[in-house]
Formats: sequence, C-alpha cells, structure tokens
Amino acid sequence: DKGANYGFCEVASIEETERALQLDGMLVLGVPVSLKRPNDAVNPMGMIGGVPVGLQGMAMPGQGPMLALPAVQVTATSPIICINEVLKVDDKTTADDYTDVSEDMKEGCGAHGKVQGVLIIRPEHAQGRPGLKPGDVYIWCATTDDATRVMRAMGHRKYDGRQINMTSFEESKFNTELRPLMDGERLGADEALMRAPQLAGDVRSASVVL
Repeated sequence: DKGANYGFCEVASIEETERALQLDGMLVLGVPVSLKRPNDAVNPMGMIGGVPVGLQGMAMPGQGPMLALPAVQVTATSPIICINEVLKVDDKTTADDYTDVSEDMKEGCGAHGKVQGVLIIRPEHAQGRPGLKPGDVYIWCATTDDATRVMRAMGHRKYDGRQINMTSFEESKFNTELRPLMDGERLGADEALMRAPQLAGDVRSASVVL
C-alpha cells in the first residue's frame, strides 16, 4: 500500500546524518527514495564545517522561528582529493592489495567525475617524505567541479567496512611532490606491458629447448 513502504535507520553521528539526508531523491532500481527525519524528531544541534545544523524550525529566545537551513554540501577547493588510510598497511599487505584499491577507487570515483589518475601511497613512497602515509589515496580529477561531484557522491560511503574521509589537497603540492610518483608508477606499468610479449616468447623458446 502507498505509504506503507518505509523504515527507520539509526546513524552514528549528526554529521553523517546530515550527509545521508543529502541523498533524498536518489534513484534505487529506477525509483526515487525519500530520506527524511521523522515528523516528531527534534533535530540535535551540531556543526559541519563551522556551520550550525539541526536548527530547522526551531525558535531562539526573543526571536521568531528561524528559516530552514539549506542542506550542507561539501565543495572541493582543488581537483585533487585525498582519502586517508583507505588501505590498512601491515606486513601482510601485498602488491596486489595496492593494485586492487587503486582500481576500486578509479572505478568508483570515475562513475561520478572524470578521473585523470589515482595514486596509493606505498611504504617506499613515504620514506623520506614525512607528510605521506602508506595506505592514503590521492585522486587526480580533471577539474575542481569533477572533484566536488566525486566528494558529494562518495564521501559518505565506506570502504572495507571503514568510513572514508575525503578532503581537498593543494594542487601545486600534488604537482611537485606526488605527480612524479604517479608518473613513475605509470611508466613502470607500461614497461611491464611491453615486456609481457617478450617474456611469453622466452617461455616458449625454453619449452622448445627442453
């Protein structure tokens, strides 16, 4: 019956609640989903990015009712997105783990904005670079608008069971410190692809000799 298909969800924090409410109207299997607070809910006071939230419809002493605040929307300040510790790096972390995370980030973020490249920090990258942490991921978007779309669509999600934290990263710092690392990884991947046919030929030759 109309109006009977609803449920309730308890969210861990005020900030996550506000971000979840931004998904109101999202299509699920082609049907728009309505995300609202219960009619009798009293919105708790909170702050997101220094902006008070949860004051919709509340009156302050000596003042009239306040206007409803617009939904809080994150806005990127550069085309570069930093995601803290996407991968938990330890002694058991393999090269394939880094590759899997990089491909997952490229595919997931690329669905919402144009992605130029993805860099996941490896232990060798962090050596001699105090600001870098193994497991952090940097997304290089084509434009700041692309980065904004990615952050709004992906910033509330979890990866491997953990909430991801997306922030803008200074583009000039990326170009001087991180872009060479990304270019180096691309060059290494290209060389591996070029060597693959040669290696296959060596294996066939060895088989013939045997």
